[in-house]
Amino acid sequence: MAKDAVAAGEVDQFLASLDNRASATEGYGPLFKTFAWEWFETCVEDSSLTESEQDTTRFTIKNHLVPEFGKLPIGEIDTRRIDRFKSKKRKQRHQYGTGYSAKSINNMLSVLHRVFDKAIEYSMIEHNPVTTRSWMKVDSSESSRPWWTPDEEAKAFAVLESWKESDPTARITILTQLMTGIRFSELRALRKEDLDLQIPALHIRRSQARRMVGPTKNKKARIQVIPQALADELREHMLRIPGQLLFPGRTGGALANNVLNRLYTKLCDEAEITRITSHGVRHTAGSSYAYLGAGNKSIATLLGHENMASSERYTHMRADGTPDLVAARWARLSGEKDQ
Repeated sequence: MAKDAVAAGEVDQFLASLDNRASATEGYGPLFKTFAWEWFETCVEDSSLTESEQDTTRFTIKNHLVPEFGKLPIGEIDTRRIDRFKSKKRKQRHQYGTGYSAKSINNMLSVLHRVFDKAIEYSMIEHNPVTTRSWMKVDSSESSRPWWTPDEEAKAFAVLESWKESDPTARITILTQLMTGIRFSELRALRKEDLDLQIPALHIRRSQARRMVGPTKNKKARIQVIPQALADELREHMLRIPGQLLFPGRTGGALANNVLNRLYTKLCDEAEITRITSHGVRHTAGSSYAYLGAGNKSIATLLGHENMASSERYTHMRADGTPDLVAARWARLSGEKDQ
C-alpha cells in the first residue's frame, strides 16, 4: 500500500489514514502481549507464588496466550474471541496428542482472567471477557493423568528388565519411581546420602520443582521403604555415577522432566501399554497398592500425602490392608518370592 501511495502521489493521504487508524484503536488499550508481559514482570515474577507457579504462568503466556491474542489491543478481546480460542485448543496438536483437555484449557483461562482483572484495576477496560460461563466442564476422565493398570505395570516391569544391559541408568531411575511413587521433584532432588541401606529406604527430605531446591510439597520429610533387591541395585548404581545426586542428568545437573518423560514414552511403546508421564507413575503406584489390599492410611503413608483424602481415589479395588506391602508389590512385579 505504501508503494502504491508513492506511485500515485498520495503519500499525505496514506499517512493521514495511518494516523486515523491509530487514533481509532487508542480507546482499546495496549496490545495484549505488551500488557501481559508487564503484568507478569510486576505482579507475578518474584511474587509470593512458588517457582513452579511462576514458570507455569510464564509458559502459558508465551506458548498459548500471546500467539493467540498478542497482536490485539486488550479492549478488542471479547467473549467471542475467548470461545474461538477454546475451540482451537480443543483441536490443536501437541506433544502428547491432539486436543488439550478441559482442565488444561481452564488453566490457560485462569491466567487470562488474571491479566484482564489487572487491566480493569488500571481502568484500561470495563469488563473481563473471561466470564463465569467461559470455564469448561471437566469430565471425570480428565481429573487425573493416564496411569497403568496392574497388568500394564507388570508389562512395563518386564521391559525394564531388558534395559538392564542396554540402558541401566534409565532402568534404575524409572524402577525407583515406579516402586516408590515419589514425585518427580523429589526424585530429581535425591542425593546419595538419602539412600539408607539398613532399613532399607530412601529419605525424602527435599524437592526441586524447577531450579530451586526446597522442602517437600507438604513441608515434611519422610522415609520411603524400598525392597531389599532395589536397595542392592541402587547401591551398585550409586557407586557407578559421579557427584552427589542419586539420579543426575547427563551433564551432571538435575534430571530434566522432559528427559524422564521421553524414557516413559519409550518404555510404554516397547511394552505396548498406555502412554503416561512421570506423574502417571505416582497414580499407578497408589492403584497398585490398592490392588494388593492397602487402605487409605497405608497409601497416604507410602505416597507421602498430607492427609488420607488424597488417597481415596486409589482404593477402588480393595479396601482391606495387608502387611509388607512394599515387599509384596515387588514380589508380584519381579516374580521373586516375598521374603
